[in-house]
Amino acid sequence: MKFPANIHKELKNYIYALYDSADDSGLPFYVGRGVGDRVFSHLKESHNEEVQIRIDGIRDKGREPVIKIILHGLSAQEAIAGETASIAMLGKGNLANKVKGAGSSLTKVSPRELIDHYNAKPVVINHKVVMIIRNPWNPDLPEQIHYDLTRSAWKLGKKKDFAEYALLVHQGVVKKIYTIANWYLDGTTFHSRNNPDPNNQNYQKDFVIRNRYEFVGRLLDPSDPISKLYIGKSVKKYLRSSGSPCHYSYNGKGEIYNFNETGKIVNL
Repeated sequence: MKFPANIHKELKNYIYALYDSADDSGLPFYVGRGVGDRVFSHLKESHNEEVQIRIDGIRDKGREPVIKIILHGLSAQEAIAGETASIAMLGKGNLANKVKGAGSSLTKVSPRELIDHYNAKPVVINHKVVMIIRNPWNPDLPEQIHYDLTRSAWKLGKKKDFAEYALLVHQGVVKKIYTIANWYLDGTTFHSRNNPDPNNQNYQKDFVIRNRYEFVGRLLDPSDPISKLYIGKSVKKYLRSSGSPCHYSYNGKGEIYNFNETGKIVNL
């Protein structure tokens, strides 16, 4: 199937959804955006493996996926925003989409989190912490996934051993804090990657232990005094290298960083 060429200019950019007619929820299993005949490409061979599996399953039962155009006549930017909003509302975990949409580093968050994110005040860190950058940040993930993605697996030297806490940081703002009980070689502790539970979609049967490290610890409650000091605060001045996912609040001797009047660290 194709759209007649004469209506392409009316369609412009559009948002579409794929449905299984046997699903009583009435919700789609995929949301996308496109121009021209993009939506029909899934019916030939989808670029998304998960979508292809869903379509194959529907066809195995003698049905075809149902296509619906949710919105059309959009600019490219409007389509990006619409797709991102649709995925956020439906929940990525309920869809076959690989990502949350373009420009979606913060979606489906509370008003407080938005306020904290954009009005985050700089904080002076008086504890020995490792700050672990997580971009993009997806608050919808289960806590076990947040924990595993934050604690593992990093190329770190002996400096890591001074750290008391690990801060999950997104765009320079602290989101979660974990205690650090100890560090271990990557893959040697219980992790969603090495959990063979049949229901665990993150299991990697052939995962190889690498020369990286992961910590074991626990999540601090938001009411914990340490959490109150740092969650929602900006730690951008501690992020010294844009290419590194891990940053410290102390030097190689374990001494907490001190800053001069211009914001430069004086005891590297």
